[in-house]
Amino acid sequence: MKKNILILITTLICSCSVIEEKSLSEKNLEMAQSFLDNIIANPEKAQNLLHKDFTFAWMGIIEQGGKIWNRENLFNDYFKNIIPEILPNGIVLKTVDAISDEKGVAIIQEGDAVGKNGEYDNKYVWVFKMKDGLIHSIREYNSDILVATQLYDYKLITEEE
Repeated sequence: MKKNILILITTLICSCSVIEEKSLSEKNLEMAQSFLDNIIANPEKAQNLLHKDFTFAWMGIIEQGGKIWNRENLFNDYFKNIIPEILPNGIVLKTVDAISDEKGVAIIQEGDAVGKNGEYDNKYVWVFKMKDGLIHSIREYNSDILVATQLYDYKLITEEE
């Protein structure tokens, strides 16, 4: 009887001490999603997830494309001035897929918005690289044509024009 109680107590102690810790891959995914969830609603929280040497770039080939933003001017200029100008009613982003590992994360999202020139429902891929437990860089990919026509004042023309 004492032996059975000892086995039971040992089993309980061992099972209680085995706490599943999230993998680095899962932590990275949660951090990246938290950044996207908070960039507009809670910018201070989003900014606190960024490495001191952080960089961001939208990888388009028009207007702001390829420009490198840092930890400060991303929030003080890009999200405060540029985005509200081209998306005056904001945007709703829905995550539809993601993949992550110890070094980074890729999140696929679908957007729902009205740009300054009309309907703007773009699709996005955000590529996050991590360093020292923080977001070190983000690269944003989406449709240049949709950005050009619906957010900026580009017009599509045929070859005949």
